[in-house]
Amino acid sequence: MLIARLRTLLVLLVLLGVSSLALAAEDATLSKAADLIKANDFKSAYALLEPLEAERAGDINYDYLFGVAAVESDNVTRGVFALERVLATNPNHLDARAEIAKAYFRLGESETSKTEFQTILSQKPPKEVETAIEKYMSAIDKALGLTTTFAAYLDIGVGFDSNINSATSATTINLSPTFIIPQIVLPSGAQEQSSKYGSLAAGASFRQPLTTNLSMFGSVQGQNRTNWNESQFDPSFIDYNVGLTYKKHIDTFTGALQGNTYDIDGERFRRSYGALGQWQRDLDDRNQVSLYGQYAKLSYPSSNVRDADRYIVGGGWAHVFAGDKSPVLFLGPYVGKENTEDSAFDFLSNSIYGVRAGGQLTMNPKLVAYAGTSYEYRDYDGRDPIFGETRRDNQFDFNIGLRYLPGHKWTIRPQFSYLKNDSNTTIFDFDRTVLSVNFRKDFNW
Repeated sequence: MLIARLRTLLVLLVLLGVSSLALAAEDATLSKAADLIKANDFKSAYALLEPLEAERAGDINYDYLFGVAAVESDNVTRGVFALERVLATNPNHLDARAEIAKAYFRLGESETSKTEFQTILSQKPPKEVETAIEKYMSAIDKALGLTTTFAAYLDIGVGFDSNINSATSATTINLSPTFIIPQIVLPSGAQEQSSKYGSLAAGASFRQPLTTNLSMFGSVQGQNRTNWNESQFDPSFIDYNVGLTYKKHIDTFTGALQGNTYDIDGERFRRSYGALGQWQRDLDDRNQVSLYGQYAKLSYPSSNVRDADRYIVGGGWAHVFAGDKSPVLFLGPYVGKENTEDSAFDFLSNSIYGVRAGGQLTMNPKLVAYAGTSYEYRDYDGRDPIFGETRRDNQFDFNIGLRYLPGHKWTIRPQFSYLKNDSNTTIFDFDRTVLSVNFRKDFNW
């Protein structure tokens, strides 16, 4: 939405700044580039002008057109350099200043972007430009967390799940040799079950600034899924959190209280509550790192021997690559510990080691391809008396999908995901494939 507003603002400023393009009309190449920009064919304009930069840099008309073409074709950094040359020669060039303000915002420098727009307003631009800029600055304030914002969404999905109960495909399992019966046959309900399904999810959130650097946030979201074949495994959940965010220059600190309830077939399966603390730093306009710690109290009403305290510490790195498809890559290792409350069941306690990775590729403004994968190793503390061995799990997860934005704040998301839990204890050894399509409507105010 912000990018769309910027495009509208750019077109308005270009139309009002006819003098800038008229001056360029004396040169056939610049005249052609100006026509391409007016037609919103920024990639062609960039391809036309880019080979001339070494020769024409310093020519204010060339630099302005090249700057616009570069920013609008996602070569933002190149565009900033060109527009800075324009402003060094003519600080009152409103069109160049508006475009560089947009470029700063796209580079994540929202405060610098706002300063540039304020400079334009101080020069008393035409009323139409002033109105457009004020609306856009309001959007920047929301992005910076300087004004109260509310958001909500509604999500409807359909899909197929090859293993709705995350169960083994084995028909028999071996027990500890100490049992009279060393092997049992699993009932069908304890084996892998597949089903088509439908899902309905919704959520709402808010962000309230308290000071220039401090803001409060909160959210609640939930989902209910109906399996068409096996309703006894229908899952539903509710997540909620509230917290504070403190931002200072390139550092952001977040603290939150979190809660979750997870039901199966309308019966409470698990309840958890806890806290999260996170530090995030923007190293530059393309790299971001983070560290976090999380605690959760896990409660199982129908099986309280599993009640436990869970601790996770992790970090992350995200990188945005240059290019018109704006590739993004993230990587996040973590370690943790889950301790059961009842010492008699320490064999359910485990140490956790994992890593997540993923990324996305912007195919065009309306279509984004993404993929993610994770690996988690769980090392349990003692020998399980029922199965006669110490459990070890290696869990792999992979997903790939598309996000299509048809407009009007709708998102269509087809996705394929696969999970494999490789365990030395047969009953916990399973795999799961899910194919889904979700339709989401966002609301912002």
